[in-house]
Amino acid sequence: MVDLDKVVVVTGYGEVGLFGNAELRWEMEAFGEFSLEGCIELAWIMGLIRHFNGKLKSTGKIYTGWVDAKSEEPVRDMDVKSKYEKHILEHTGIRLIEPELLDGYDPRKKGIMCEVQLEHDMEPFEATAEEASQFQLRNGDKCSAWASEDGSWSVKLLKGATIMVPKALRFDRLVAAQLPAGWSAERYGIPKDIADQVDPVTCYAVVATVEALVRSGITDPYEIYQYVHVSEIGSSSGTALGGLKSMKRVFADRLCDKDQQPDVYQETFVTTPPAWINMLLLSASGPIKTTIGACASSVASIDVAIDTILSGKAKIMVAGGMDGFCEESSYEFAQMNATSNSNEEFARGRTPAEMSRPCTTTRSGFMEGEGAGIAIVMSASTALQMGAPIHGILAMTGTATDKEGRSVPAPGQGVLTSARETINTVPSPLLDMKYRRRQLKRRQSMINEWRRQELDHMRQETSELRKSPAGLPCDERTFISERTEFIDHEAMRQLRESTDLWGNFFWRQDPRIAPLRGSLAVWGLTIDDIGVASFHGTSTKANDKNESEIINCQLKHLGRTRGNPVLAVCQKWLTGHPKGAAAAWMLNGAMQILRSGIVPGNRNADNIAAELEKFDYIVYPSRSIKTDGVKAVLLKSFGFGQVGGEIL
Repeated sequence: MVDLDKVVVVTGYGEVGLFGNAELRWEMEAFGEFSLEGCIELAWIMGLIRHFNGKLKSTGKIYTGWVDAKSEEPVRDMDVKSKYEKHILEHTGIRLIEPELLDGYDPRKKGIMCEVQLEHDMEPFEATAEEASQFQLRNGDKCSAWASEDGSWSVKLLKGATIMVPKALRFDRLVAAQLPAGWSAERYGIPKDIADQVDPVTCYAVVATVEALVRSGITDPYEIYQYVHVSEIGSSSGTALGGLKSMKRVFADRLCDKDQQPDVYQETFVTTPPAWINMLLLSASGPIKTTIGACASSVASIDVAIDTILSGKAKIMVAGGMDGFCEESSYEFAQMNATSNSNEEFARGRTPAEMSRPCTTTRSGFMEGEGAGIAIVMSASTALQMGAPIHGILAMTGTATDKEGRSVPAPGQGVLTSARETINTVPSPLLDMKYRRRQLKRRQSMINEWRRQELDHMRQETSELRKSPAGLPCDERTFISERTEFIDHEAMRQLRESTDLWGNFFWRQDPRIAPLRGSLAVWGLTIDDIGVASFHGTSTKANDKNESEIINCQLKHLGRTRGNPVLAVCQKWLTGHPKGAAAAWMLNGAMQILRSGIVPGNRNADNIAAELEKFDYIVYPSRSIKTDGVKAVLLKSFGFGQVGGEIL
């Protein structure tokens, strides 16, 4: 009932985040603790242990296995959890900002430059001839410079000149969802010269892409070209803010006259991370459709990837999003009152891990995070041809703006339009797969009859041409072969179109069928089969109420059975908000839910907000629930700039 060329699936997913990767985040999200295997992997990621194969210095014995990175003493697998788990838990997840991970940034002493005007002449200081001329150019008659007998230059700033003096303030955003302490791109195999050159966000994206490729069963990207052409692999991955560390080097460090690499500016472009992914891994020449946006950039990336595959411009797309964390973004989000105030949360007796509180009465702003999330998206036919695993079918994606408004970050309800349909007393027969199958078989029968008639006509035409004075345009065998191939190709094209008409896209352009309802019906599902709603759930007062209202309204409008609420998954209680990577991590979690049947709870949901009680079609679990299986997950994402998105 479907054309597999027009079915888009996820064959692999990867992420770099506050717990390292997708599976380690899932362990903490679903179970609340790391397994022994998880601790071993995190200990390696954080540089606490390394693999050794050779003679031990201490004993001279041959040994293969893990050793402690500092002492180089052997560490048994079974001892890793007990030896390193305390350190791992302290330096992963949402926690106090670690200055050593952010070039020394300490929010308790946030540096700010203050302009001061001199009230008397300063003492002279030594400078080069070039620097002396630059000081004079900037300060004019408020600066005096002269050359000494030994060839050196002296500069004296005079009364009335202005200088920038550093000061510090005690900032109140002390907590963030940072990458594990000790995370290193070089440990994953990225050469040091490249790791030093590119922005950290690019490293996150490259590592997440490799994880997604490996999860697709692809250990060498070049093996893809056994199945598709280089022009049929594209990218739509994007970001909200771009290379933040590189931006700081361009706009702040340059201003302070600090040396920088000459090409640092290129690392600020939003197109640069996808470019490095292609240069280092894929060597493809397919479509490049970098998406830009705040929280919903990952949804837009998936949406663009699907459209690109359905249009035939690509068979495989690298989709997702990435973003970093820095003091500038932390400060500016705080000025907008978008993030939680750490001092106020500490005063309420909360630990850092308890400060991101989606859908609770006490939610007070989102928690900033960083990282990358990447999905390898293919047509189902390509995935089957390659033997790649299928982790999830992307049945529908959509983005929407939010109509009239006066505030860029204010939440809106544009994504309600995926539930748009005219009111009908009798449901459309198209929603019944038996009806569609009957129409498809009838159409296929007509196409087969057309093919038979065309073959008969070809034989008649061949006989007539053979008798004509001009004769056949080529030898008879070639004429029959090529004409038969044409007829078969045309019949196949019509068969695919019939499948699109009655299978994949029967609901499109039909105002009687909502896109959400039609996308479910393609797979024989109804609105009652959505088991989980993956919430954007930022922990802000406005978002969580607005999102709950949208989802409840969609479910009610499309006739979901009362008493059958969806389970709300609010991943950001654990991960914080990584901006561009947010929806990609949510998508990864959705596929892990489909795989396991486990619906992770929001363990910070100790008091669901009273204003959410009226939404009868949603329940907000505070613990993980083991179900007998989930058929469909509906994911929502909302971003600044009137950007809303959803994925089924």
